[in-house]
Amino acid sequence: MPGKVVVLDNEAHSISLLGHILSHLDVAGFSTVEDYLASADKDSDCIVLDGSGMNSSDDELFRLLREHPDTTGIPVIYVGDNLSIDTRLAIYEAGVDDYVSKPFDVADLQAKVSRALHQRRYERELLDNAENAKQAAFEAMTHSAEQGEIVRFMEQISMCQKLDELAQALLNLLSRFGLNAVFSCWLEGDEWPHYYSHSGVASPLEQDLMQSGHGGGRIMEFGRRMLVNYPRTALLIKNVPYEEEARFGRIKDHLAVVLSAADARVSSLNMEERLRQKDRLLDVVSDVKQALLDVQKRQDEMKVRAANERDDVKLELREELLTLGLHEEQEERMLSLVMDFLKSLEGLYNEAMDWQKDLEPVMDAVEYVVSGGESSA
Repeated sequence: MPGKVVVLDNEAHSISLLGHILSHLDVAGFSTVEDYLASADKDSDCIVLDGSGMNSSDDELFRLLREHPDTTGIPVIYVGDNLSIDTRLAIYEAGVDDYVSKPFDVADLQAKVSRALHQRRYERELLDNAENAKQAAFEAMTHSAEQGEIVRFMEQISMCQKLDELAQALLNLLSRFGLNAVFSCWLEGDEWPHYYSHSGVASPLEQDLMQSGHGGGRIMEFGRRMLVNYPRTALLIKNVPYEEEARFGRIKDHLAVVLSAADARVSSLNMEERLRQKDRLLDVVSDVKQALLDVQKRQDEMKVRAANERDDVKLELREELLTLGLHEEQEERMLSLVMDFLKSLEGLYNEAMDWQKDLEPVMDAVEYVVSGGESSA
């Protein structure tokens, strides 16, 4: 693309001549600096200023060009008559980049304009590179700050023991990212998801959208909204910054990391709850087994007492039979009948206490299932 050159000269034929000499470029002519500065398009790559025919002084012309924000950085080539060393030093000090003395050599003028255009392109490339570097540095700092927020979020949710705490930490993080969202999550046994929103309450439409979309892909985009799905969590972003390409890319990456961490924490909360339930059941089984051992101990003690009581009854019965005046055979028969009756009662008692032997395998099986198949031995 040819460079754009502005010729400032109050003589039309001079503008026409310079335009012809620089015909390989995009040339525009103005009779005064004021006309040029008042024009709609002041963005040029070089200004050729013939000061010999201008009404204003050279210093005034240079001041107007250098003080105006649209022309302050444009190279200026001064064309003048009889440029003495003092004049050349003065115009350099005033801000002129180069000069050509009249009568000028066409090739010399073309070369100096070409050099000025090259310098202008180089300066613009430097400015563009500096702006790109500035933007890249800003993006890098922003990305680093956002990653720091994510690290702190992960540290925070690792200590959350309730869904409410986890959800609030997530919503706070998204607020710092400038996002408005609805978060939903599931616990084992839940018939419906738990919903948490920056608006306080998720609307029925938002809930329906998240439930119906949970069977879809990992990321679903529609309008300015985005739904991010994980097995036990989902996130509906209501103000996706699609128009900010760099920020949108960062946010999209961040959401995948953040929701993956939240989903993992929800799963771990489920596992922790299962472990607590398992511990509670194992405590119950242990308490029941200990109660059975206590019952067994009392039963053994009662058996010993019953045996002692039986021996005492037998001794007392023998003593009482002696007072009845029975002969020996009658005494033995009476004693045998009483002892057989006591043995029968003892047998029935022992049989009634054998229920514990039937219950022990059941308790062992319950403990085996509760412990997840791990032997308690």
